Amino acid sequence: MTPQIINFLIVTVVCIFIYSGINRHIESISRKLNEDNKSFIEGKLKALNQLVVFTTYFFYILDFFIDIKMCAAILTLLAIATLIAFKNQITSQITGYFRIINNVIEVNEEVVLNDRYKGLVKNVSLSSVEVIGEDDKVLIFPHLKIDSIQKLSKEYRNVNVSIVLSYREDPEKIEDVLIKLTEKLNEKFKDYLFQNPEGTETATFVYKGITKLNADYQGIKYSISGKVKSSGVKELQRKLNREVAICCHKNNLNYPEVNILSNKSVK
Repeated sequence: MTPQIINFLIVTVVCIFIYSGINRHIESISRKLNEDNKSFIEGKLKALNQLVVFTTYFFYILDFFIDIKMCAAILTLLAIATLIAFKNQITSQITGYFRIINNVIEVNEEVVLNDRYKGLVKNVSLSSVEVIGEDDKVLIFPHLKIDSIQKLSKEYRNVNVSIVLSYREDPEKIEDVLIKLTEKLNEKFKDYLFQNPEGTETATFVYKGITKLNADYQGIKYSISGKVKSSGVKELQRKLNREVAICCHKNNLNYPEVNILSNKSVK
């Protein structure tokens, strides 16, 4: 058996061991992830492992037939140019990867980002974090733009009930109605409201007033919010929405009118 064949067999076995070992390491890391990110991250990392190992093996085989040094030099220059061009995206994805595997930020957590933006985490990907703000807007933050992450208590959540009403409605009338509704919510759903461990302080629902004047170019948005226990948040949110809908119906508060466009041609 010639030395070339022996070298070929050794390199082949080494590549197989490296590929298998890295895959096992990826699987062990993936066990720490939540179900939302597990399959996605694991698939991406395994694909990257396959690309690197098999590309290296391919160029080793290619070296038997052509001058591999020139090809390697060209590929190195291309790789450096790519890294420079996509530096921010690559850095952001690496940062996102470490935040995900270390559970720095998770879905359904309430956080404050960069000491300014408060909301509920909707999604965490390799490239960005999606947060639902207090005004129900979805904010998207690339990992590279996040300087600080402050997690709020898991014992409670801030719920927000917003309703968009017609411009034709009297804001003073709406305010009176919603303040009375807030008092009713505090009485009816007091068991859901958050209490501190000592039981000396109980949160309340608060009428926040007009939170947006021209919501989706349809009407005026009014909001009520409160700090409630984490357990049963989804059920409570449905009940709050129902109470607001009943209140608007009983007090003849109109939703924005929808402009219906006809497809018929004008004669």
